[in-house]
Amino acid sequence: MALDVPSGPTIDGLPVSGMQFLADSSEEEKAEHQDSSNNASSSDGQNQSVSSDSSASSPLADVSQDGVNSFRIPITAHKSPGDRVSTMAARVRTLQKHKLNVPGKWLQVVESLKVKEYGYGIEYYGSVGVGSPPQMFKLDLDTGSGDVWLAGQECKVCSRHKKFNPDKSSTYKSEGRKWGISYGDGSFASGYTIRDTVTIGNLTVPNQVIGLATNESRAYQIDTVDGLLGLAYSGVSFIPGVTTFLDNVIENDYLSEPVFSVYLKDKDKDDYAGEYLFGAIDKTRFTGELTWVPLHRPKFWEIMLDSVSFNVKDVGKEEMNIKGPAILDTGTTLIVMSEEQATEFHRGIPSAENSDIYGWIMPCNTEQVVPGNLTFTIGGVDFAVPVKNLVREPVKGLDGWCFSAVTSGASDFVILGDVFLRSNYAVFDRRNGRVGIAPSKH
Repeated sequence: MALDVPSGPTIDGLPVSGMQFLADSSEEEKAEHQDSSNNASSSDGQNQSVSSDSSASSPLADVSQDGVNSFRIPITAHKSPGDRVSTMAARVRTLQKHKLNVPGKWLQVVESLKVKEYGYGIEYYGSVGVGSPPQMFKLDLDTGSGDVWLAGQECKVCSRHKKFNPDKSSTYKSEGRKWGISYGDGSFASGYTIRDTVTIGNLTVPNQVIGLATNESRAYQIDTVDGLLGLAYSGVSFIPGVTTFLDNVIENDYLSEPVFSVYLKDKDKDDYAGEYLFGAIDKTRFTGELTWVPLHRPKFWEIMLDSVSFNVKDVGKEEMNIKGPAILDTGTTLIVMSEEQATEFHRGIPSAENSDIYGWIMPCNTEQVVPGNLTFTIGGVDFAVPVKNLVREPVKGLDGWCFSAVTSGASDFVILGDVFLRSNYAVFDRRNGRVGIAPSKH
């Protein structure tokens, strides 16, 4: 079934992209990734087949270590000893990214609300090369977007970011179309398009359309990541006529197995926060077997939710009236529902409120009051998110109150962002149009 992508705002008459970046202020950056850490290491281990349900069309490779047909991309979470704009910015960017309505009062506090570091990832990035030889950048690997974006050499306000230098690339091609992104919180970036080679791990994709920014708002200027690499289907990209990076990979058979797997975790002392594995599945990263579910609409990675429930310790399972389409979106921080669904969810949280200014908030001691898990039933199997992961950072000025990881604003589908994916391993199978999910092993 085709996905109708709603029309969005324009810059100079061209549609803007739906890419997501989150403001992150006063952050001390960690040292640059060692580029060699993102390359595949050879393995003499033998690949094994992965168990799957009857919807499987073909077996997929399973690896415990990298082999010649697969490679890992370590990902990093922000390290913020100071203040940061966090959950409020994440909410606004998610809704704008998917062309959804943002309550006007939220926009007034996104740039001004500062909170202390609280240990949960707002944004993750991996090391990606652009050009020949590759110039390495920290890019957000985003299954909810289709574009490739980074700062250009001419961007005078992009001093925080590494900039792509076309003079140092033998494969650079000028394209010159106007390009831009814009959000309702006032953040924007604009520039022009080029074509060049994109390198990620062992994979080299030539002639990829890339947006180079020549200007950007402060929200982007202070962002840690240099740009974004979209991993959705073509049709999600808003640069006209662009074949996405993922579809270029699939159409040209650059991977022996057209899959990638996502493993997220809380960052360790070195800020390692998981990895993307291209071309294979690593069974050491999850427990049990993968549950395979077909895509509901193959542009976003959209599946169907059977149901949602609370499993409260010593109380039992409480079903909610929440079901229907859901997308797995690595570029979204939170879990986003419709207003009705978010209200239904927060009925299970004692004293939770929907603030006009802050959106959904809950008591910071909710884990003690309601111990247990939020459970998503997908393909007949339950996948849990601990209640402790639903309690975000404290609301400044409201003692004892914290932001909720479940927010409202979605319309046609639930968005399962990193809050869900930190608890559940996900395999994105492009050939068979399906997603595999299993509880992560941490």
